[in-house]
Amino acid sequence: MTSNSKNQFRFRSWTLGAYSYKEAAGELNVPGSMQTARSAGAQRRLSSGTGEHAGHLIGRQFGGPGDIRNLGLQNPNINTFAPRELHQAFRGSGGSYRKLESHWGDLLKQGYRVRVTVRDMYNRNENRPFARQVRWTEISPGGAAEQKQLNFGNFGSPQRQAANL
Repeated sequence: MTSNSKNQFRFRSWTLGAYSYKEAAGELNVPGSMQTARSAGAQRRLSSGTGEHAGHLIGRQFGGPGDIRNLGLQNPNINTFAPRELHQAFRGSGGSYRKLESHWGDLLKQGYRVRVTVRDMYNRNENRPFARQVRWTEISPGGAAEQKQLNFGNFGSPQRQAANL
C-alpha cells in the first residue's frame, strides 16, 4: 500500500437557520491503495455509550481520515449490516450506507473514478445528524460521467434505545 493520495479531501461545517451541516468532499481512492490511520480515540469520544457508530463520511478504505472532521454518529444498522434478529425490521440485512460504499469500491476496482460529497444534517445544537445526503459522480474509464444522489434518514436504532435506558 502507498500513503500517497491522488486528492485532498475537503471538510467544512456551517450553520444556517435551524440546521447545522458537516460535509466531506473529494475523489475516492481505490480500496487497498491507501494506508489510512484510524482514530479509535476519536470514534470512542464521539460514540461511547450512545449505542451508535462513529461512522466515517468518507470511508477509510477510500483514503478518508479517521479524525473527527470525518465522523458522525450513525445508526449502526445503516453503517454496517444489522444483526440477524433485526433483519425483519429492515426487510433485509440493513447496511444501506455500507452497500453504497461497496458499490463505489467495485466501480473503482473496474477503473472508474468516483467523486463524492457527503453531508450530514443536524438540528442546530445537536450532536447527532438526522440525515445524510450523498451526491456522487461516477466517471467511466471512457470518460462518461453520471451524477447520482441518495438521502439516508438517520433514524433511531434498537441499540441506541438500549443505551439510553
